[in-house]
Amino acid sequence: MPKGPLGIFAGQGPLPLTVARAARDEGRDVFIIALKGETDPSVEEFPHRWVKWGELANTLNFYKDNNVHDLVLIGPVARPSLSDIRPDWMAIKFLPRLIKLLRQGDDGLLSGLVNYMEDEHGLRIVPAEAVNTDLLAPAGLLTNRKLSEQDEADLTRAIEVVETMGRLDIGQGAVVCRGIAIALEASEGTDNMLLRVGTLDSALRGSTTERAGLLLKLPKPEQDRRVDLPTIGATTIENAAAAGLAGVVVQEGGALIVDLKNTVHRANKLGLFVLSLAKPE
Repeated sequence: MPKGPLGIFAGQGPLPLTVARAARDEGRDVFIIALKGETDPSVEEFPHRWVKWGELANTLNFYKDNNVHDLVLIGPVARPSLSDIRPDWMAIKFLPRLIKLLRQGDDGLLSGLVNYMEDEHGLRIVPAEAVNTDLLAPAGLLTNRKLSEQDEADLTRAIEVVETMGRLDIGQGAVVCRGIAIALEASEGTDNMLLRVGTLDSALRGSTTERAGLLLKLPKPEQDRRVDLPTIGATTIENAAAAGLAGVVVQEGGALIVDLKNTVHRANKLGLFVLSLAKPE
């Protein structure tokens, strides 16, 4: 028996479409809110509505009109400034709370939005991996390349750095090379961070001929895992390779991998390792 309609609030990247197609394959009707300037137009193969920041009533009425009770929030979005928001009447009522949420880290902001939608509008936020279980990172070394002793030391250091970042609600990822944290992920996102690493002096990082350093992405300790799990894919691998890194590390069940088969294929072709750490007990 198919489940009821699924709503998706779609951010950037390929994941919204991946989740939508998985839901359709299960026999579910899918209704997508697409954010202007953020969402890939490919989502238009499904019933959808384009909105701007601040069109809260328009968004929630779309879900209500289509009998949506389950909602997936998927894909990164650029954090809006208050000047970017053109609030409708419902958003105006929510604005005082939103201003407070925007002053928090991403985890605090997302948790506040989730609570608002569930408590006041009867929506149930479900994780993307509940719709498409293939997205969750499996455990173990996924590639041909293995970690060297230096990679293992870099990983130990990276875990310390990223766990500290998570406790402070700063970000989910960092790049460590030869024991030094050379980049911390903040609001710019993983891809832009890796591009920044690629501009650093070659003395600080690896190269395409002598790879060194790794990217580690971990969920924050207190985050709501239904939203904003760390995500990697083939593009992550390509950017890490271009930056001279030796590999990418995530956590079993604590990250989403877009198209696992292709991601591993790209890593093997480019000579990087991809490691998924076992779940902490």
